[in-house]
Amino acid sequence: MSRAGAGVLGARVVGSSARPPEGRAVVRARRATLRVLPLHLVSVLLVAGCGGSPAPSGQPAPGDATPPVAATPAATPGVTGEMTGIDRLFLSMMAGHTEQTLQIVGLVRDRLTDSELRTLVAAVEATESDELATARGWLAQAGRSARADDHAGHGTGPEQLARLRDAPDTEVDAVLVEVLSAHQQAAADLARAHLAAGTDARVLDLARRVEQSRTAQVALMAGRPG
Repeated sequence: MSRAGAGVLGARVVGSSARPPEGRAVVRARRATLRVLPLHLVSVLLVAGCGGSPAPSGQPAPGDATPPVAATPAATPGVTGEMTGIDRLFLSMMAGHTEQTLQIVGLVRDRLTDSELRTLVAAVEATESDELATARGWLAQAGRSARADDHAGHGTGPEQLARLRDAPDTEVDAVLVEVLSAHQQAAADLARAHLAAGTDARVLDLARRVEQSRTAQVALMAGRPG
């Protein structure tokens, strides 16, 4: 499948990235979202002292001793000057998660028999390769690189990757659906948590697109005939 065709499907799965107006109702909804998310995701995103610059108000966040990263003329406007530790941590975690997504689909790309799964995998590879490049670029501008420890414990375990590698040809489609569904649901949960906690507009837009696309992918895989 061509990259252009995959991009069309990826765009359909991603959906709209328009940012809705915020108000008290949005704030309440975000707080409610935090209460129902997996505790390990919330604790990772909201832990104090995660290496960020002060909040946009100019007041330092509790326990945040890392000085802000100054914007430079070469930096992309609206990214480095506004990005806080929460945003950088999300980008780092999402980069690690996306790297593993590409590893998952790469293990079985050439063994799949279901044409819809092949199309989905092609769209995932095209979309998430672009997202990974974006996350790495923003992290580099903010003076941080993706760190493996940020993603530790939040991805697909080695036993699941082994199941994919060792799955018989007659079962590989079903194993991919099981493993990739859980993996993409975790990405949607992480992005949803960041929508309630992040500050940088461009990182929030990326999180929104990730939440929408991964949720749509999970729904698509759940709707496949068994």
